[in-house]
Amino acid sequence: MRKKLWMILLLAAALLIPAGRAKADAPLLGSPAPASDISLISPAPGSDKPAWYPESTAGFQFFNDADAPRVVDTADLFTDEEEAAILKAIGEQSARGNADIVVVTDDNAYGMSHQEYADDFYDYNGYGFGPGRDGIVLFICMEPGNRGWWTSVAGRLVPSTGDGPVRYTEAIANQLDDALYGYMVSGRYAEGVTDWIGNVGTWLTYGVPFAPIWYPTVEEQAGWVREKNADAPRISDTAGWFSKSEAKSLEEKAAALSERYGVDVVIHTARSDCGMGKNAYAKAFYQYGGYGLFSDYSGVLLVMLSGGTGGYALYTEGDVPSVLKDEGSVARLLEMSENDAYKADSAAAGCETYLKLLDKALKSNKVPHSTGSWIMSGVFAALAGLLSGGVSRGSAAASMKTVRTAFDSNDYLVDGSFQVVNSYDRFIDVTTTRVYSPPQQNKSSGSGSGGSSTYSGGHVSSSGTSHAGSGRKF
Repeated sequence: MRKKLWMILLLAAALLIPAGRAKADAPLLGSPAPASDISLISPAPGSDKPAWYPESTAGFQFFNDADAPRVVDTADLFTDEEEAAILKAIGEQSARGNADIVVVTDDNAYGMSHQEYADDFYDYNGYGFGPGRDGIVLFICMEPGNRGWWTSVAGRLVPSTGDGPVRYTEAIANQLDDALYGYMVSGRYAEGVTDWIGNVGTWLTYGVPFAPIWYPTVEEQAGWVREKNADAPRISDTAGWFSKSEAKSLEEKAAALSERYGVDVVIHTARSDCGMGKNAYAKAFYQYGGYGLFSDYSGVLLVMLSGGTGGYALYTEGDVPSVLKDEGSVARLLEMSENDAYKADSAAAGCETYLKLLDKALKSNKVPHSTGSWIMSGVFAALAGLLSGGVSRGSAAASMKTVRTAFDSNDYLVDGSFQVVNSYDRFIDVTTTRVYSPPQQNKSSGSGSGGSSTYSGGHVSSSGTSHAGSGRKF
């Protein structure tokens, strides 16, 4: 009986070996198979490449496979429920952004770099939308000692070859990777991937990963016609730093300046620049918000941001005094406004200072110096005077000869030359100031920064396809 059982087992093994090898040798991922089946594929025995890798890449022909699994969890990072949620997010965001979104995990890189694995997985398995095979793949490597991820993009998303408005620049790469980093280092893989997919969808739709609600979509930007909006709020406090009375007071003062000098005066607060950079954010807010007076959209916008990339930014357009376009003068104006905000622990106080300085700039085309800068000017002038005086005194002393010894102070006086006048002492000190920065609202997602990503703006993969990408280790 035992011998018969062994024979049955041997026969079953013999029947299974060809089938397993045929599956391993298949050059491309099959088609409508569920992602869970694909994730269990192992490399062919003795092969130094994963199972999906073609036996030969010579003469490879690209193709699109709409049924290829968009989640291939070979490293088994996700539960079935998490995988289902990720697939749902991919479906929504890929349709929204009109680009393929793919996630693959593996605990073996097979001697390839993360970049090579991501590029080849995308190319050899039929991913991408349209003739350009537009899309993005996130490869998470869990190989011991080689953990990290790489994001690879193709088609219109490649900066070196794409010509569309949405391309994977280094700035975009760092923003997306920054948001993902905290999840990866804390082991919250499914949560991080879901958040990454949402950010990718926003980027594909708006051109920036964390677009504010007022930002137009890529399609809207293409057909955008600039218009003025007289009803837009001139005090836009999206960060919630002003009380109702403070906002009303600032709005009245801004309106008075606008009427007096014929320029739009706008103040906007926000928690972040949404990854755009504060100057680009300020310009976009002003133009898309419908601000500006007359045909040249004359106006001055102050943007106040909090957090790591926080601070103040000034955007001007149209007919405004030249001092508001001078880098040094603007820096001085913003510094004084920030300092007063910090000292009073009030964003509104900083805005009050700003509006007073803006009034002077619009009236006389000048931005006054701060007290500190006047003090430092006095210090430098005094030092220069002491240095010059010391040199002159030394030269004079060297040329003088003593004619007699003086035993009394009166011996040094010339008759009628001594006069007593009023005098005073001036005490000079140095004051150290800090810039007020309202508290930043922490993201509940737990995102963090792992530093700059390794980035490629364009390269050719082993299949001959142009890719761009970025990645980090964790």
